[in-house]
Amino acid sequence: MSVTPHTDLGFDPEALRAKYRAERDRRIRPDGSAQYRGATGEFGYYDEDPYADTELTREPLDDRVEVAIVGGGFGGLLAAARLRQAGVQDIRVIEKGGDFGGTWYWNRYPGIHCDIESYVYMPLTDRVRSVGGGC
Repeated sequence: MSVTPHTDLGFDPEALRAKYRAERDRRIRPDGSAQYRGATGEFGYYDEDPYADTELTREPLDDRVEVAIVGGGFGGLLAAARLRQAGVQDIRVIEKGGDFGGTWYWNRYPGIHCDIESYVYMPLTDRVRSVGGGC
C-alpha cells in the first residue's frame, strides 16, 4: 500500500501523528491497568453517584439499537454526535451516572472552563484555537 502525500491539507499528517504518539507515550506505564485501585472497600464511595436522584426509578429498556456507546462523557457524546451527522439514527448512549457529561458531571468545579488535559480534546483544540476559542 502506498501513501499519497496530502499537500492540500495545510498540515503535515506525519507530524500530527508524531504529536499524538508523543502524548500517548507520556501516559503509558509499564504496570498498565494494575496501577489502578478498584472502587471497593475504603474507596467504595467512588462508585456511588452523589448527584443522582435516588427516588428516580424506571423500567429497564429491552430493545435493540444499531450502535451502543458506553459512557456519556465528552468522548461518548462526541461519538454520538458524529454518528448522527453520518446518518445513524438508532443510537443508545449508556451512562452509569445520573446524567451525562463525564468528568464535567462528576467534578463540579465552580467557574472551570477546561478541566483536564486529555488526548480526546486534542483534535478539537487545534481547530478551535484557529477560530479564536478554546480552553
